[in-house]
Amino acid sequence: MAEPIFTGVHTLLSLIKGLTERPRFLSRPSEHERHGDQPLPLLCLHRETGANGFLTALSARLERASPPKVPHAFVDADTAQDQSRQRWTVAGDPAEVQPLREEMPLLPLLDVLSVSLAADRFGTGQLTRFDYYRLADWLTGQPLPPPQGRNDRPVLRLLRQWSGNEAHPTDSSELSHAIDVATSGPTRLGLRLLLWIGRRAGFRWLEARVPGLSRESRWFIRGQNYMIPRHSVNFLGFAERLTLDRRGSESLDQIKKLLVHAFLEDLRIAYRRCRWRIVPKRSGWRRTSYLTVLLDNVTQENGGWELLQLINEVRNETGELDPLFVIAASDEAPPTAVGGESEAVEPADADYELSEWQRTLPSRRQQLVKDARYFRVRLPSPDNPSHTRRLRRDDRNAWDVAAVFRTRPAPVLARRGLVEMPVLIALVLALVPVSQNVQDYWAANCSYFRPRFTGGVAVKLVEVAPNDPQCVGYSDNDSQVFGASERLKDAQKAIFKQNELAKRLHEEDARRPYLGVVYFVGLTHRGAAPDTDDASAEELEGLYLRQSQQNVKSKSSPLLRVIVANGGSGMRKAPQVVREMLRPLFASDRTILGVLGLDRTVAETEEAITQLGLAGIPAVGTTLTGAGLADRSPLYFQLVPGNARQAELLTRYAQYVHAKKVTVYHPKLDSGDNYIKTLVEAVRGKLADAKIHSVDMAWTNSPMELDSLCQGTVDRSQEIVYYAGREDDFGDFLTGAASCYNGKLLPRIIADDSVSRFIAQEKNRRQTKLAGLAVSYVGMGSLVTLAGPECLAGKPAPLVGGGTPLNAFCAGYSDLHKGLAETLKGDEAPALLWPAELSGLAYDGAGLFVEAIDQMRRRLKHEGSVRPDRGAVAQQFREMTFRGATGAISFATSRIGDNRNLAILEIDNVYDLNAVPQCVYLIGALFEKKQPRSPNGCPSTGAGGGNRAQPGGLGEG
Repeated sequence: MAEPIFTGVHTLLSLIKGLTERPRFLSRPSEHERHGDQPLPLLCLHRETGANGFLTALSARLERASPPKVPHAFVDADTAQDQSRQRWTVAGDPAEVQPLREEMPLLPLLDVLSVSLAADRFGTGQLTRFDYYRLADWLTGQPLPPPQGRNDRPVLRLLRQWSGNEAHPTDSSELSHAIDVATSGPTRLGLRLLLWIGRRAGFRWLEARVPGLSRESRWFIRGQNYMIPRHSVNFLGFAERLTLDRRGSESLDQIKKLLVHAFLEDLRIAYRRCRWRIVPKRSGWRRTSYLTVLLDNVTQENGGWELLQLINEVRNETGELDPLFVIAASDEAPPTAVGGESEAVEPADADYELSEWQRTLPSRRQQLVKDARYFRVRLPSPDNPSHTRRLRRDDRNAWDVAAVFRTRPAPVLARRGLVEMPVLIALVLALVPVSQNVQDYWAANCSYFRPRFTGGVAVKLVEVAPNDPQCVGYSDNDSQVFGASERLKDAQKAIFKQNELAKRLHEEDARRPYLGVVYFVGLTHRGAAPDTDDASAEELEGLYLRQSQQNVKSKSSPLLRVIVANGGSGMRKAPQVVREMLRPLFASDRTILGVLGLDRTVAETEEAITQLGLAGIPAVGTTLTGAGLADRSPLYFQLVPGNARQAELLTRYAQYVHAKKVTVYHPKLDSGDNYIKTLVEAVRGKLADAKIHSVDMAWTNSPMELDSLCQGTVDRSQEIVYYAGREDDFGDFLTGAASCYNGKLLPRIIADDSVSRFIAQEKNRRQTKLAGLAVSYVGMGSLVTLAGPECLAGKPAPLVGGGTPLNAFCAGYSDLHKGLAETLKGDEAPALLWPAELSGLAYDGAGLFVEAIDQMRRRLKHEGSVRPDRGAVAQQFREMTFRGATGAISFATSRIGDNRNLAILEIDNVYDLNAVPQCVYLIGALFEKKQPRSPNGCPSTGAGGGNRAQPGGLGEG
């Protein structure tokens, strides 16, 4: 049978679907209702001719729904009486309804509903018990058995038959007979005295109890008011009044209301979310859909309207909510429908009219209006299939869209089998005074329990700033992973797997050197900071690449373990992490040789370097360039040139291109950022020494405070604008050049080394306002960057050279990059078409420690595991030259890598992700002393190529 379609069917089905959904415990669907469960209407569908297929189609949809299904029952009111009679008269009835009734149920329709709703077809929504209703209904069809003695209570035997416990306590006459046969006179006297005391103390009351019916007896006498329970002395007397012999003297209307009330009370108990008002009831929480009853062909004759009227009156008179949602369809209006307020509404207006019904319900139920709970909707005849095109699309598709009945999943703690462990944890946490501390740790993604049972982890939750708790400390396994970025977390997990591999290989061959380094940066922060996250991830990926090359089957190659340490946002907690965690770690584990990484030249990083030096721990900075860091510790080494060398690079480049003026853009120098302060001071000094005109442009909060780089038609192509700030402000700085009509009049934009993080971020560059804008920046690992797209294919660009170290790096980086492209999606995936310079620097930093151990072992001709003092490792740094992927590293003359190469790299269109950085100026050593170079210092083929900027003007070349 086709599903009926008519105007407003989508609204009607949506309304029905919404009413089947049980609100959450604290939800408030309407301003007219209270929190949680809501009063449900008796939805009466007044059918037009030919509209009798709606409930059948709706029932089919409910049946076809994916489990768990909405508990529902479809009953044809015309056949309900025959169904009830057949159930009570067919042979082979279940034991709980024996013997057969002498009279059929007073409400056959309710009898059929109880059987349908208790069917085992709704999963966790099944109703298996109707204790109150079935007892009351069974009593109304049973005669009292004949008495069997003076003190016999026939109803007691009847109730014990129902409860399945027909054996009853010995009565007082049997006790008297037992006393009479006692042989001793004093014994008989004592027993008679005890019997008399027992009777006076309530023995007769006790022997009248029915085991298994205490809950029912309390409710019928104290929990409800129909049939005036106080007219009975106890439950036995009330039960007698319900039997065939006595109910003739009772109000039939009251008995029927009692049956309906008992039926609804059984449903309330099944849906109750709490026991004794405070203890959660799991089965009630699992019921997320209301019971839906579809009554078709309702008439006055078949008892359909009578049942609805009884439900209406019981709800009004008791004021209690129940989970029964009734949808009744009839060709006639309800007998109680009178007046304009009872007119059936159009399906298309049903949602608005339901709100009106909810608004007026409180006053109507208070007045006990006979149709207060009725909500009448006109059910029109379905449109001819050939005419459905005139209907709205939502009506045409209503049955496929609005009639999809999906039960909301039960709360996790309410699901079967999942409550014991949460309850146990809750009890433990309630007894542990640090429960609040645990919650704070978890909120900050800081492991609380596992570090206490797992070695290699020490973390602490600290407030880096007001209302900004962060997890600081160190970890060498996945029981603690720092940060929020997926790329950052994946890089740590990859390193931790390498740690497990290194440990396993060392256990197999203890003679292999086994060394550890601590990678120490700021990995957490408030909010999103993709520049910082990806920069740290790039360094971690470089460390992983070095690990994957070391932790292989070998008899002599050192094994490498990496411990990841977090100093918090901006390294603000770096001194605390060193003092409380890293120094004890180094004291307890001699295999850990030093610290690598370090982040930002700020006061906290400087203090951390000082503390590491005092503890005799070598520290190798991969990206730090601030001045005076070597003075903080005699064991501090720096892979990249300092700010003075960067200032020299800018000055020499300005001379090379004959720049007329250099404008230095920077934030206020009193912000506490020593990197920016020392960089600006060094640039000022070098430009002044070279007699190059320079101007400072400082901002307080954002570079957007400053004037645009466009100044009408002024030609500034012979000038240089140098950005000396952090990467997070560079995007705003570039907007100053975005509004220029003639890009040829713009000065050359050169940014400091921190901007390499900006360049690495796809979403930073994919701003249409930056299209066509050329940007240059200082590259600290420029030889890795210049390896270009060829490096991602597995082999560096021939122009760069580099030999085996760079070839090995590119071979590994190619595999790493392919893996990242497969596992990371969207903004997390690396966007660079060239190897990340930070990966190369970290790769070489870890290689420095490995090479130091290797050389010390060869020098001493020691075949076993070498565990030198950390001071000896630092001395080895001074005495060796390490040939890395970023160039040779030698600290023979200085612990700062000022002899290393430093380059200005240019991207001719920062918006174009396919644009690859080109070298425009380079100072410092290349891979080899005799390696061909262009006049600008960049690597060359020897034929004069590779120069992007020729002397004589910024606009040339």
